[in-house]
Amino acid sequence: MVLATSKIYGNYQTSIPKEIRKKCNINKDYVIEWDLTEDGHPIINFRKKRNFKNIIGAFHLDEKTNSVELKRRLYDD
Repeated sequence: MVLATSKIYGNYQTSIPKEIRKKCNINKDYVIEWDLTEDGHPIINFRKKRNFKNIIGAFHLDEKTNSVELKRRLYDD
């Protein structure tokens, strides 16, 4: 059974049908991740966009450092 359909426009853009947006509870704060199964069938996943506020504190280093030092290390190698 097909829940909804959408049109593909000339520049390969499409819209997410209202039924899917409601059922998956998605809005403009989401991105679509595309993948293919081994037999070539598409897999679509919705996830919230990440921004700076979302990733603060997500990574920890064992050593103390700062942004200037990290940038220097980039160019030293």
